[in-house]
Amino acid sequence: MIVPPTSVMDLLTRLERLLRGAEVTAGSRSPKAEEALGLVRMIRGALPVELGEVNRLRAEAERIHRHAQDEARRIVLEAQVTARRREDVVAPQTVVSVEDPLADAQRKAKEIREGADAYATQVLGELEESILRVLEAIRKGKQLLKDASR
Repeated sequence: MIVPPTSVMDLLTRLERLLRGAEVTAGSRSPKAEEALGLVRMIRGALPVELGEVNRLRAEAERIHRHAQDEARRIVLEAQVTARRREDVVAPQTVVSVEDPLADAQRKAKEIREGADAYATQVLGELEESILRVLEAIRKGKQLLKDASR
């Protein structure tokens, strides 16, 4: 069954409603349902810390990536301006030597972009690990519910 994208908090709320609607016998829920509700509360309590860290890491990766892109653009533009100035001053036969600083600036810009991409990949990997831990907690909660209903 494919679940549409939903926030973890929404999923926990739905799970909690299911548990609260569990069959009540002699005025109280089964011990398994109560235990599962306790787990839902614990997961919900732990999530804001995890989600806050994930959001912080994502924002930091995006900021670094934007900064690297801006810096790369600045270096390329600076090299182009320098190249144009030199073209205006230098005789046409020596224009070939102006290409080296431009190529160097483009190489540096590429290195910065690659470094930012590598960092973003690392941060996204850490984000993925955090989300997988949360998903595993949800799966365990669902299994506990399934086991309790038997």
